[in-house]
Amino acid sequence: MSPSKPANGLKRSAASPAPSGKTDGSAAKRQKVAINKSHASTPTPAAAAAAAQAQAHGTHIGTQLVYTVEYLKSKGAPKTLHELLNHLSLQHLPEGQQRTFAQAMQQHSRIHYNPPPKTKTADQNQPVWRAGTYEFRPALPGVNTKTTLLEYLRSKKDASGTEVKQIKDGWPDCDQAIRELEEEHKILTVRTSKEQTPRYIWLDQSDLHHPVDDEFKAMWFREALPSAEEMPKKLKALGQKATSGILASNANIQKAPQKKKRQQRTQKKFENEHMRSLFLKK
Repeated sequence: MSPSKPANGLKRSAASPAPSGKTDGSAAKRQKVAINKSHASTPTPAAAAAAAQAQAHGTHIGTQLVYTVEYLKSKGAPKTLHELLNHLSLQHLPEGQQRTFAQAMQQHSRIHYNPPPKTKTADQNQPVWRAGTYEFRPALPGVNTKTTLLEYLRSKKDASGTEVKQIKDGWPDCDQAIRELEEEHKILTVRTSKEQTPRYIWLDQSDLHHPVDDEFKAMWFREALPSAEEMPKKLKALGQKATSGILASNANIQKAPQKKKRQQRTQKKFENEHMRSLFLKK
């Protein structure tokens, strides 16, 4: 007997089973474990602030070193760590970060560290890394007067020019001294075409400079030189040869082609003597 259909033509769906208490308990347990894990991975506010401060000090220490180099260069005198920290407003940093900054300055290529003298009256309460002074290290150390500049040029082992930019790194106002040395014929100077500012200098010898009378200069420039076309004829009339003609004649001479040497064929050594007749030509 077939089951009877409902009056309205709709099928009756089976009643869904009621959720058991065991399922609700396991879901709540999983949610509680997830919450505990999220709390365990989230750092506390104090730890997060300490980590952010340490990271900021690590990223900004390079910037503070740039400011330190500029400050030491402008002052031109040694400064203590206490003075530098006060200038950079870093005196409130923890002691560990101040020590890291001091070590970074001692290893910097543009900063010269002067360690404290070893004396019996040294301050025993002050740490060693806080002692000493720091000063700017220029590209040419010690070159800041006309005498030291000449000594540096004499000590060079090659004939390369010295860039004025390197001299100004430790001696910013050296233009007047360079001009005076040039007038005294102690240095040779190459200047820019527009501003006429010195760019490179070389060592010169003043004893090789001899003044020339203005009358002789005028006579020298009044003497007209023959043109390039007339120069070979003038030299030929004097019994001399023009170098341009020698070069042209040498260029016109064609070298005879060299004959290729005939290579002699060497007879190969055959290991299989019974096949020797197959490889030799008749």
